[in-house]
Amino acid sequence: MEVTNEQSEETPRLTIGDLGVAAWACSELYNYMLEGYEQEEYGEMTKEQIEEAMHKLRASFVKFDSLAGALNSKEEASESGTSK
Repeated sequence: MEVTNEQSEETPRLTIGDLGVAAWACSELYNYMLEGYEQEEYGEMTKEQIEEAMHKLRASFVKFDSLAGALNSKEEASESGTSK
């Protein structure tokens, strides 16, 4: 997988910004589900299904956020190494 820091509208490749958007979307959905969970409103899902979905969203958020952070740090390090 190739990751780039180009504008996401200008490239078909995955960008660091795309990873940030994915992390943000997971976080927003998790918070929305948490609100319903705290009010014991599970919709068509059971409490256990909501808990499992929330756990998966949280894990996905951590993965996307960590990957974006690592790639951003790597890019910053390579840029500072080439600017000397």
